[in-house]
Amino acid sequence: MPDSHAPSGQPLASELLEAFDNLNRSLAQFCTLLRQSNRALWIPRRDSESSISERDFACSLIADIWYRDGQDGRCTRSRHGLIGADETVLASAHTLNQHKAAFQQAASRLNAQHLRELPTQLAHRSALLGELLNNQGLGRIHLKQCYRQVPILESTPSRIGFNWYTSGRSIRRLTAEDAMQLLLKLDQSQPHVQIQLARLSPLSAETPLAQLQTQVPVMRANIAWKQDQGWIRQARNCPLPLLFPLAEDSPLPEHNRPELEPPAGRQRAERSDARIDPEPFIPSLRIHRYQH
Repeated sequence: MPDSHAPSGQPLASELLEAFDNLNRSLAQFCTLLRQSNRALWIPRRDSESSISERDFACSLIADIWYRDGQDGRCTRSRHGLIGADETVLASAHTLNQHKAAFQQAASRLNAQHLRELPTQLAHRSALLGELLNNQGLGRIHLKQCYRQVPILESTPSRIGFNWYTSGRSIRRLTAEDAMQLLLKLDQSQPHVQIQLARLSPLSAETPLAQLQTQVPVMRANIAWKQDQGWIRQARNCPLPLLFPLAEDSPLPEHNRPELEPPAGRQRAERSDARIDPEPFIPSLRIHRYQH
């Protein structure tokens, strides 16, 4: 059923176009202010990325809202870092985040047909940002990279430790009956599906099972503030550099410099009390049994 914000005959709601224009303007304004800033910043770069200044590179990261040729749409490009900011840059970042949220809300009101048309339609309205960032050839909008918020801290931290988190996984609990219904949606003429149906059939309908999804590695920042009464700590994911207030001529907080690529394999030992059988019971659906 068409959404009232996206009437038939109009490929995109005017609300969405206005939200994208606001997002573009706020990105351009933020990048202008960041380039003019004299506060310290640190963005780790590869050798191939050293042809532009660190400040220009920071702008290109935050304003990176486009698909690249061959990019998997489920993946986003990310990079951690530290950006010290004055009140003007911080205010601009908050405005940018508000416009990101408004654009996401407007896009969520569109139906699937409109979303398929979204990248082409919005590409025509991006001349200002494209020219500003010299992003020729990036003709398709990447919604996940549009939506993600710039991480902002409201006070200057004392210390920041970056670490790759490579052990993440989501666990969805379901019953054998739930698993059977999912399995029946697959092609039952295939031998591997038949084998899994036979394996699942003897279980009672209420037998608990677990569906696992391994998550991509993410960079986590462990942030600490030294207070009179002790340390205050916070941890958060960092797909983009951390932005925080920093006085003029002040150094960046103490921080480490991890490798740009995540380490291979799990970095945390398996829990000795892990109850999920590591061997998949229904491989086609990533479903595992609980150990007894």
